[in-house]
Amino acid sequence: MAIAVGNGGELDRTLGNARIQSPADCVNGIAVGSADRDGAGWKRAEHSSIGPGRSPGVVKPDVLCFGGCPKTPFYVVGPNGHAEPRLGTSFASPYALHAAIGVRAYLGPVLSPLAVKALLIHRSHRSDASRDEIGWGKIPNDIAELITSADGTAHIVSQGEMTPGSFQRAPIPVPEEQLKGKVEISATLCFASETDPQDTLHYTRSGLELRFRPNDQKRKTANQRDANTRPFFNAKSLYVGEQELRSDAHKWETCLHAQCRYLGKSLRNPAFDIHYNAREAGGRTRSAQNIPYALIVTVRAARVKDLYDRIYRRYGTILEILNPVIQIQIREQRRS
Repeated sequence: MAIAVGNGGELDRTLGNARIQSPADCVNGIAVGSADRDGAGWKRAEHSSIGPGRSPGVVKPDVLCFGGCPKTPFYVVGPNGHAEPRLGTSFASPYALHAAIGVRAYLGPVLSPLAVKALLIHRSHRSDASRDEIGWGKIPNDIAELITSADGTAHIVSQGEMTPGSFQRAPIPVPEEQLKGKVEISATLCFASETDPQDTLHYTRSGLELRFRPNDQKRKTANQRDANTRPFFNAKSLYVGEQELRSDAHKWETCLHAQCRYLGKSLRNPAFDIHYNAREAGGRTRSAQNIPYALIVTVRAARVKDLYDRIYRRYGTILEILNPVIQIQIREQRRS
């Protein structure tokens, strides 16, 4: 479900009147704010309400989408059949849902709705603006940009269900030969959680904790079973301003995104280990349910133009290529 964050962004921030409006501060939906334009140079439209959300769910809005502004309005068909200028997050929200439906139309039912949500967040355009204003970024206005890979880039989707207390390893596909130069790995994790509406402090009952293992041969001791871990998702990047910094808080967030850069020679069979933690009223529970999750990982190596092909040659029997079920028109722009 796509939910408009509200149009109170120009109200008094110190009193909290500019903050996102309910129910956009829920944890399992996707809260959409308004961008002032669809193309380059975009920023949050002044009317669009701002975050942060509550914890969990502190990154709000989740994304921005074009919703119009006085200079570049959102045109709709009026009662008389003529185009009329409008603006508001109530236009940005269905426009974001349109992008999600477009992904579903191109790729078919192979991607779950949760995976589509993760994809929208993962491929959103970032800027230097505060996360309270733009969330994870602005959704691209071209659906092809969401589902295609550029040279030197590969996108991998993992999705499924996890049982309470379970561990699952999600390999990050890289070529068998050592990658040259620096490699950027970005990841977005989304999952759906049961909630305790009466418990605002421990609102979500489920949490996924990810541990990144960049090299399966690196161990601190000889008898260590698993490879060394390195930080990837950083809680301090989520909790800003007056938000309480808690070392374990980020695991209860239902959406996480981060990116890190490594030397290609430091990566050998990298992987994420995912652990499902369950709680009720902040304590242990025996009634936890399975939860769906989606993990989008992008590997980008600028000096390896055929990265996608190399990965597929190595993992062709494991990975499934997401082929469009309808034709995608590729636009070629030429300069004289």
